[in-house]
Amino acid sequence: MNTTARIKTLGGRMLVLLLIIIVLLAGFVLVSQWRAHTPAILGADSQPLPGSIAVLEKIKLGGVDQWLIIRGHDVNKPVLLFLSGGPGASEAGRVLRFNSELEKHFVVVIWEQRGCGKSYPSINPKSDLTIERYVADIIELADLLRERFDEQKVYLVGHSWGTIIGLRAAQARPDLFHAYIGTAQMVDVQETDHLVYDQVLARSREIGDTQFVQTLEKQGPPPYFGKSPIKPYATLFSREYAMFEVPNIKSEAYRREGDALMLMLKQPEYGWLDRIYYLLGMMNTFNVVYPQLQEMDFRVDATRLDLPVYIVLGRHDMNNPSPIPEEYFNLLQAPRKQLVYFEDSGHGMIWQEADKFHRLMVETVVPETYVVEQN
Repeated sequence: MNTTARIKTLGGRMLVLLLIIIVLLAGFVLVSQWRAHTPAILGADSQPLPGSIAVLEKIKLGGVDQWLIIRGHDVNKPVLLFLSGGPGASEAGRVLRFNSELEKHFVVVIWEQRGCGKSYPSINPKSDLTIERYVADIIELADLLRERFDEQKVYLVGHSWGTIIGLRAAQARPDLFHAYIGTAQMVDVQETDHLVYDQVLARSREIGDTQFVQTLEKQGPPPYFGKSPIKPYATLFSREYAMFEVPNIKSEAYRREGDALMLMLKQPEYGWLDRIYYLLGMMNTFNVVYPQLQEMDFRVDATRLDLPVYIVLGRHDMNNPSPIPEEYFNLLQAPRKQLVYFEDSGHGMIWQEADKFHRLMVETVVPETYVVEQN
């Protein structure tokens, strides 16, 4: 066999090997998608708890496929709808890891928002990635949950970005919700981000980090636009978190297990395609949605909410410094309102002080809203 023939034969074998690898990888990914599930809630006999619910399911919201994780020890308990921070991220992994206690007292519904996590394919068309569309999705979902679980209302809990669309939904349709619980409540994104920029820049100068000072000065203060605004925002927020929040995390469990990416990689609700979707959503959905938030200010646009409101802030949250949400709380008119500080945590207070959040929901929010309303 001459040299040319040998090369052709070797090339053919390599092509076949490559095709085999591609087929095996595709099969592995498809099997992982098929096997994605949320584990059953077990009783003392290690069997599924009678009357419990633990489902991972796809539904239509706004005409597109979106996913829910629904878990509860008793389907007759009040329904709690959780809205992840972001935009474009899913915090399902943290809720499942640190807030499982809520499943004893609520039917917990974790919504994978359009363009996010398991629902990432609904990113198209990107023209639908608007605040109005997310709010409409929440309202439609709340209606579906009320009908499905035979409840007049549901509880609405938002974290960070989830508080923006959550508050808007509560403002538009207060009749759907027992109460609105805003954790790390956002109020004015542009002013908040300016404050973060100024604080990080000042601290960087104080500690003599000349290189990072130059980085911040070069990119300038927010807002950031362009093709990929997530890059300068990630530069700013990641340094803020390392500087101001990490030193104040008291929860050893959160320090060990609170990394969102590692939790995502381990959670059984995700197949490997979902994990790719998760990363894509963090970039692509953020880039579309975050620039739309620059004109909002709830101190102007949402000073009255016609339902009970609970605002939860982390004392060491420098991603959303407390003066702005506290000012908003003081302006807010509502039938009932309460501001709660978690003293030993930052932006992720509902996971860093999970027990305190659970007590707030079970011992304060429910007795003041659900029980009273049902009598």
